[in-house]
Amino acid sequence: MVQSHEPPDATTESALSNRQQWLMVAVLGLSGLVVPLFIYAGVAGGPSMFGLPWVDTLVALPMVPALLLGAVGVWSAVRR
Repeated sequence: MVQSHEPPDATTESALSNRQQWLMVAVLGLSGLVVPLFIYAGVAGGPSMFGLPWVDTLVALPMVPALLLGAVGVWSAVRR
């Protein structure tokens, strides 16, 4: 018997559901717009309502989008 060295037929992957697509848009919007605006609003006392001084705000709040974008990146890579 001669075996073929061709790869098996690729299975079709299901596209992201509507909810998953909006989740990715929400994470990108939060990471790109909301958190930077919240840091910028620190001048007007935005982050100080949580008891964070300005320096701690500049260190802690950028971790939120970093963790969210990392989680979405891992989720979308594992999903494939």
